[in-house]
Amino acid sequence: MVNEDLLRTLFVKKSLKNVEGGFQLEMKNSISDATIIDAIKFEIKGDAIEGKEKYKDFEVIINDESINNKKISEQTPAEFSVKTQAVLRFKREQPLPVGKYKLRFSKLLTEQYGDIPFSMKERIRE
Repeated sequence: MVNEDLLRTLFVKKSLKNVEGGFQLEMKNSISDATIIDAIKFEIKGDAIEGKEKYKDFEVIINDESINNKKISEQTPAEFSVKTQAVLRFKREQPLPVGKYKLRFSKLLTEQYGDIPFSMKERIRE
């Protein structure tokens, strides 16, 4: 099992931000090559939104190549090599309000390490 504190280092601090039509966050792989072989399940919750929002339908951009998260599979994996940066772009009708959020990858299945779920805290700034 991979240490959750180590996995948090994948997240680019201060990268959670609103963009046109939703929000995004960035990750940079400084740990080890990984091949994502199934759709990622992502959750976000915070004081400024009701309950927990769950996402499986979002865009993953690696090396300027975009793939719909739902299409990631063993047949169409997403290669996340060391020194590679990925942008995850989520659709949302309203921007995320300014505030603190808990972000959780509830499923992140890799060929090399199995399922490596982890969470971290971040905020939306003005």
